[in-house]
Amino acid sequence: MPVGEHVVARAREHIAAGTLSAAHDLLSAALGTVPTDPAQATPVVAEAVVLETGVLLGLGEPYAARGWAAYGFAASRALYGERDRRTLHALGLLAAVLARVGVHARAVQRYLDLIAAYSELDGPDSDRVLAARGDLATVEHAQGHCVTARLRLATVIDEHRRAHGAAHPVGIRMQLRLAAMWRDCGGFNDAHELLAEAREYAAGLDPADPVHAMITAAGRAVADPRHRCGVGLIPDAPISPVELAGGAARQSPAPLPDPVPQQRAAPADAWAQPEQEEQASALWDHLTPAGYEPPSVLAAPTFSTTVYLPPYLNEPAVEPAAPERAGRQAAAPAARRLPQHTLVLVAACVGIVAVALLFVLLVSSVSP
Repeated sequence: MPVGEHVVARAREHIAAGTLSAAHDLLSAALGTVPTDPAQATPVVAEAVVLETGVLLGLGEPYAARGWAAYGFAASRALYGERDRRTLHALGLLAAVLARVGVHARAVQRYLDLIAAYSELDGPDSDRVLAARGDLATVEHAQGHCVTARLRLATVIDEHRRAHGAAHPVGIRMQLRLAAMWRDCGGFNDAHELLAEAREYAAGLDPADPVHAMITAAGRAVADPRHRCGVGLIPDAPISPVELAGGAARQSPAPLPDPVPQQRAAPADAWAQPEQEEQASALWDHLTPAGYEPPSVLAAPTFSTTVYLPPYLNEPAVEPAAPERAGRQAAAPAARRLPQHTLVLVAACVGIVAVALLFVLLVSSVSP
């Protein structure tokens, strides 16, 4: 079946309904006839390839998605240019795929490209830029640059909170990811504190919001045993695609062949074989609470720059809580972050002032 508008429309219907396997079957059958050169792809083919990339990611098959991700980005760039929204969406998918298969250095570069592009189009403080910076922090954490990653993500959370309030679902998801970073690095007290804050912020959300399930799962999650601070996620034994997808019992779709011949020159690392040291597999988004399965490709368990994630970034910000509650929530984290020596100094100053006042009162009482 050749790729046509009707195929893309039906695939979108399957994706919207959450039937990703049906979408994959439809798209994989149609994409068997695509040209090997992405520069010759039509807009319909490029759209179908990008959809297939997202579907494979949703099914937990990043290895099968890698060739399609590279093809889709190259085809979109040839059709629409570097700064078109469709090209940037394909770039975000490629960055996510590279991160999920453990090619962290290239994923970092792709996210930096995405940040630069969205900063130019939407401004450096836009939601998409914040999301890309948060994704970049995840990859840095997987590389072992833990302090840099935590600082970057904490800054993103602070900026997002100032723009949308503490109770915004995306901000809460970011905070859960930051808590998981601390957990994986052994900072369990910090992780539990962040988790408690996230639970408090989420109290006013709709009970059906998936954030509640994420918080519950995060409270039961354990630290990633593969994470090592200062080094990348290099497992003792290679992780199979089935293990990467989340369970050996789940049947996976057959991997698709790389649609781009190896001998063809590819633009900007698109489908060249990675260096040997970059082949270490990594648990993608190992910061996501274990045991949480995304219901569909449109509702993955974390925030990101790609549109197959929750549509919160396109909705109005959640209304802030009552002033008394908001004030208490804003003050509590600040108080907890005061260094101990600062608290001691404040207590000493208060004591000195109290003694001085008592002395003045005593002198006033005995004077004629």
